[in-house]
Amino acid sequence: MLGIGDFARLAGVSVRMLRHYDRLGLLTPARVDEWTGYRYYSASQLARANQLVATKELGFTLEEVGELLADDLREERLVDLLRERAAVLAERIDADQRRLLRVTARLRSIEKGNTMSTLTFTEVSMPALRLMQLATTVTEMEDIESEIGPMFRRVNAVIEQAGLTRTGPGVAHYTQTDDGLIAAAAEQIGDAPVPEGFTTGELPAVPQALATTYDADDLAGIQAAWQSLVVEVESRGLTPSGTCREIYHETPMDPGGTRWVVELQQPLA
Repeated sequence: MLGIGDFARLAGVSVRMLRHYDRLGLLTPARVDEWTGYRYYSASQLARANQLVATKELGFTLEEVGELLADDLREERLVDLLRERAAVLAERIDADQRRLLRVTARLRSIEKGNTMSTLTFTEVSMPALRLMQLATTVTEMEDIESEIGPMFRRVNAVIEQAGLTRTGPGVAHYTQTDDGLIAAAAEQIGDAPVPEGFTTGELPAVPQALATTYDADDLAGIQAAWQSLVVEVESRGLTPSGTCREIYHETPMDPGGTRWVVELQQPLA
């Protein structure tokens, strides 16, 4: 038999919590000394303690935990619940990491006066493009990254499965509407038929645009680069207008790719 202190240590909970579990009938001691009231537990009760703690970690209340355990929760079901919870936590951590990158980039942008002094700006023309794409309307600008990445993965997975040939680098393009921003993730496949479930994007040629190249290990600073580009447009007395493009010349997902080399193109009126 194990004293309450030893059992608490092995189960990874506090003595106070074990007493609370006892009061709720969730985990009662194997024996209670009738003279001292001291609680003793059996080593075999550790399995019950593990289930109780693990189920509570899933976010259930203690009352709900009691119901689950009373229903003789099968180990397989508990494993499934834990995996689901782990996936939720991993997504939350990933979202927090993306948020941290955005905050850090915003801080750098503010400290540098919304400009990136290392950028070079060039007036260019933008060619007409025929694209295989997925698009969505984004109302919160911070959602662009989380939307664009998965759409690019879906587009490229189908290209690989269908054996299609890319005729140019990947393209993201953005069009402002009254409802928000239409963000599209696209690949160039020439005149090949666009697979079912995807749309054909037709971007017209633009005679005048201002462009710069974003070259970095990650995309944390790309918003600041866009801001610098628009500031430069205004400083030249030009007017931004039309669908912006990002041309992905290199990404870490490319064979042999190690960084992000993205040409930002701002059409001009």
